[in-house]
Amino acid sequence: MTDLRPPNMRRTAWGQLAVIVVVLGIAGWLFARLAYASLPPLSYAIPVPIAALAIAELIAARRVRGAVRHEPWARPMAALVIARCVALGKASALVAAGVAGAFAGILIDIVPDLGTVSAVGHDVQVCSAVIVVAAVLIAAGLLLERAGVDPGRDRHHRD
Repeated sequence: MTDLRPPNMRRTAWGQLAVIVVVLGIAGWLFARLAYASLPPLSYAIPVPIAALAIAELIAARRVRGAVRHEPWARPMAALVIARCVALGKASALVAAGVAGAFAGILIDIVPDLGTVSAVGHDVQVCSAVIVVAAVLIAAGLLLERAGVDPGRDRHHRD
């Protein structure tokens, strides 16, 4: 079995994620600067779907890795399903980096008002939770993306 990624799809690099975090962090900071006062309080429900997706991707990564490595406990998976899982992992890591950056930008803007505005304490907690679960989703996405790589692919390409 070879690497199931399309030839034009490269592994997500940390540099790509860092650029997304910084750019959307600046955008989040600007948004908070301009519109924070008119927003309702952030909801604790915001990080829930992100956390659920992270858990699902961690489970999928284990299953995909087992199928690709032909582990005795793993059920076989179609190559197309594995390729879709790899694409989902890449997309999730990139989107989660954007979410983390945007909420970090908001957090940077509102933290100085922590002692003066009562709603800021609540929003700091929500922003922090979103950043943490987004980081977990980045890790889960990268694991899922890399789970579809055949560990013996270099050996296969030398022949």
